[in-house]
Amino acid sequence: RLFAVPEPMWPQREKKTADGRRHFDVIIASEFRLLGGTNMSNVEEIKAQKQKGLRTGLMQMSRYDFQSRKEMNPHIRELLDGDLVQMVVYGEEISCDLLIIRHPPVLQEWQKYLPNVKAKRVNVIVNQPPKRDYSKKGNTLYTIPDCAKRMKEYFGTTGTWYPIGPLVREALLTHHSHELHPISLASEDWVNIIDVQEWKRASRPLRSEKIKIGRHSRDQYVKWPIDRTELFKVYPESAPFEVHVLGGAAAPMKVVGELPANWYVYEFGEMHPKEFLATLDVFVYYTHPDWIEAFGRVIFEAMAVGVPVVIPPIYEQLFGDAALYAEPDDVQETIVQLMDNPDFYESQVEKAQAYVEANFGYTKHISRIESFIFDRTNHS
Repeated sequence: RLFAVPEPMWPQREKKTADGRRHFDVIIASEFRLLGGTNMSNVEEIKAQKQKGLRTGLMQMSRYDFQSRKEMNPHIRELLDGDLVQMVVYGEEISCDLLIIRHPPVLQEWQKYLPNVKAKRVNVIVNQPPKRDYSKKGNTLYTIPDCAKRMKEYFGTTGTWYPIGPLVREALLTHHSHELHPISLASEDWVNIIDVQEWKRASRPLRSEKIKIGRHSRDQYVKWPIDRTELFKVYPESAPFEVHVLGGAAAPMKVVGELPANWYVYEFGEMHPKEFLATLDVFVYYTHPDWIEAFGRVIFEAMAVGVPVVIPPIYEQLFGDAALYAEPDDVQETIVQLMDNPDFYESQVEKAQAYVEANFGYTKHISRIESFIFDRTNHS
């Protein structure tokens, strides 16, 4: 077949279980049109499950304040094979051992056109806090009680909610403790994963007079420092630094008026992050002070490639000694020290890749879902 189609369109339909349902090991429900970290995370989990021989169903759940794209993320579409990875659609009766719902905003509004899913276990992955930012004007993206109500209506349970990292957990407990009573908040985080061997670059770029600082993110104000002074402390406007940006730079342009001559900007999706990161000397990632970065997938992508990372101290709980931490005033000095010491540079690369492999590798994901996969042999 030239492309995968849903099972209800197959000339020969699949054999059902005794209760008339098709069975999957795992179903991932998410907004599959998004282009950023949400679906990069979905892609990696689908690949890890496929590598293990697990059968994965994908269920589109729409986010109704999202209007920018009508098409499925192409990286998700590429994984559909009509066998181990399939779309499940409205009108189907489905069962699964584990239903993973990634991206809570998809639960905010009622949706009729979903398959009927009977899940033995339901996990909600909280990959962003309920508010866009925690300033006085921060928009609310979803409310936990409303999402819990939808969960109950769809699946008969509010599930177990897993923060994607310590910063999201802290945001939930600090700002939303009064809303948590309808749900069960897991004691552990559901961290992102990556295949280090797939992302690892063959070699470090040759050292030149310029130091290539890079960053990758969506082009939103919350993803950048708050003002001109802060911005140029971490992303300098002069030699010996070059600043390379993947994801667009309209947001910083509003802050500074005109981008410096030593900045080189690529739009979001213009190249694969792995290719972009492989050209850098250092990855530097600083954001708006009112923004709570859910996890920082772009940070460990840089680590996996082999690019040393300089980030704010708030990430230390998550990344330990795999990153270098600096306040904005100290970023440039930290970068220069790193670049002037080749042994330090290489040790930081090795340390970071080992840390990512141990804490965010595919085996991490498989081990955490194995306890939720029941009686696989009966459904293979």
